[in-house]
Amino acid sequence: MSNNIKSIRIHPGIGIARLGDSDEFFIGPEAPGVVVDPGGSGGPGPNGGSYRDSGARLKRQAQRYRVYAYDANDKVIAELTSDSGLVESLHWRVHVRNMKAANYAFQGPYLFDPDALRNPSIQPGKKPIERDQLIIDPGVHTITSGQAGAVVMKGDVFTGIEKGTLPGELRFEGYTPKDPSKEVEVTYQAAKDIELGQLRLDDQDRLLFVPAPGGGECVTTPKVALSNPSETVNPPNGPENGKNPLTNQFAYFNVPGWWDDTCGGEIDVTVTLKDGTVLSTRDNVKSAKDEGTRNPRAGAWIVTAPPKFAPHMYHVVSILDRVYEAFPEAYPYAKQKTNFYRDIYPLFIKAVNYGWVSAEAAGVTPETKGAAHGPSQPGNLLSAPYMAAFTDPSDKGKPVRQMIYGLMRHAPGQHGRLVDSMLPAPPQRPTSWKNPEFQRAEQDFKMPKLWGSGGKPAQNKQLGINLPEQFLSLTTLQLQHLKEWADGDFEVGTLQEPPTLEQLPLAEQPHALDASALEPTIGGGFHPGIEFPYLVLYRENFADAFRVNKDIEAGALAAYMSSPWQGDFWSCNVAWWPTQRPDIVFEYDKATQTRTYKEWFRGYDADGEPLSATDGYDQMLYAWPKLGMVLPVKNEDGSFLKDNGAVVYVEHERDPALNRPPTKAS
Repeated sequence: MSNNIKSIRIHPGIGIARLGDSDEFFIGPEAPGVVVDPGGSGGPGPNGGSYRDSGARLKRQAQRYRVYAYDANDKVIAELTSDSGLVESLHWRVHVRNMKAANYAFQGPYLFDPDALRNPSIQPGKKPIERDQLIIDPGVHTITSGQAGAVVMKGDVFTGIEKGTLPGELRFEGYTPKDPSKEVEVTYQAAKDIELGQLRLDDQDRLLFVPAPGGGECVTTPKVALSNPSETVNPPNGPENGKNPLTNQFAYFNVPGWWDDTCGGEIDVTVTLKDGTVLSTRDNVKSAKDEGTRNPRAGAWIVTAPPKFAPHMYHVVSILDRVYEAFPEAYPYAKQKTNFYRDIYPLFIKAVNYGWVSAEAAGVTPETKGAAHGPSQPGNLLSAPYMAAFTDPSDKGKPVRQMIYGLMRHAPGQHGRLVDSMLPAPPQRPTSWKNPEFQRAEQDFKMPKLWGSGGKPAQNKQLGINLPEQFLSLTTLQLQHLKEWADGDFEVGTLQEPPTLEQLPLAEQPHALDASALEPTIGGGFHPGIEFPYLVLYRENFADAFRVNKDIEAGALAAYMSSPWQGDFWSCNVAWWPTQRPDIVFEYDKATQTRTYKEWFRGYDADGEPLSATDGYDQMLYAWPKLGMVLPVKNEDGSFLKDNGAVVYVEHERDPALNRPPTKAS
């Protein structure tokens, strides 16, 4: 067989690893629709595992990378592992960075200004990649077959800086400037040996990328409080007649003096076969010692991100959906008829699940009561009457199907793709949102009713602007399926249990790995997002579907995310990404089929102060790994409990430390 191997590729092409404060980890999903168990026992995981270790610390989610061999016709012929009988050794090469502190300030996809930088007083006038004092760069690390233990990747940041100035209007910890209109002198203390992740091998020498523990800190004295400084600091750009938190380089996602330990970058491998043949995902490599040059179509990428606190739930638009929108040729069912259970039913499950993590979707707010997705709400699309109409291709069910399609939100502009309202790609200045075709009155009854990449309508109204995509819109492919279904041009299909990777034919495994890594992600409401920024929309950033382009520097794409990530994770606490970070959670009474909701972000911080409903930025640093998981309730036979067709979800494994009452003064 080795004579037939002409090339190799790593899958998934883009992997996602998730932070956790435990040293323990579990491997993320490797087949679409399959929710992995976190390991251990006595927990609420799919196989009885626990998301926390014995000390109640949150486990990290690692990304596993596999190597597949292809023949001259680009057909898969084998997975290459130490147990395959074909391989002498696998030599993995990884280069990740955290470039957040050095990057352009995030100001939203429609108001990007390449002149606005984070930490603007440090190495000003340079491109982000040149601001080396602000980049955590551990350098290239390798791990080879038979190598035991972990390779830990560490780096420094805010190096070689003694003093600087910051706006006096910022919030500082324990310090209030006498004149906030003047600059405040601060000193910097370099942060050393920040771990960005670990490399390990499984028992067949596949690569495991284990993310960092989720740290973050301010290095200035006095410290800049993790807050929303844009409420007080005048922005360097934006509307002339007012302050603009969407374009403020000192906003909560651009806090100066701060670092976090997320990262992104390159994954490559060189394989030596037993017959001496050397194959690599890098070009110009003749031995495992050669550096070569990156081949973006063969190598892979890693992005580390916050935890997913509702692992069984999926956002209605994922990064996988965005990949299919940018690369429609990559969609595996492109030439097949719309299938209800494959293409439509998953959308309705996603919509109904929001009713367990979002106050608006649950119908527990006065404004949405009787008009939401809760089990007894009219928006419960999984109820028996709806399902009867949805699976009837005849004209009898058409009025209901057409009604549902009519409620769906399309992207701004004439072409139906969100990216078309954002051109040109950063770091150029966007101008197209001002075109007449993107100016529209947002209709709040359309679905999904989640905030979009242009910021929520209330922000736009406050700022006197009207950006596109104030609500999340569906992708062109999703809308196409819905239109065909609404018109009756569909087949019903059957509801099937998703197969594991091992159950799939060899030829289908590479795409399954690519898809499963990106399926449980956030592909809309890029403000800036959770795993990936809005740059994922631009086809020019990719060499192919699931493959980051050659000219993208390690860490560059992830650099547009919130700095630190905890600030945005707190701020987007209503109608942004509740399937990743819930807004609310429920208790459920089986006997009466009633439920009671609570705020997800509740309890007390390290000082015994209540977790605030108005300003929890700094408290998120302490609370994030202690917050509860949202998981389905199981029946005695292992099936999921349902209420009116909808799976019941409740909160599990919340760290009891959050329930500690406030410390009383003696």
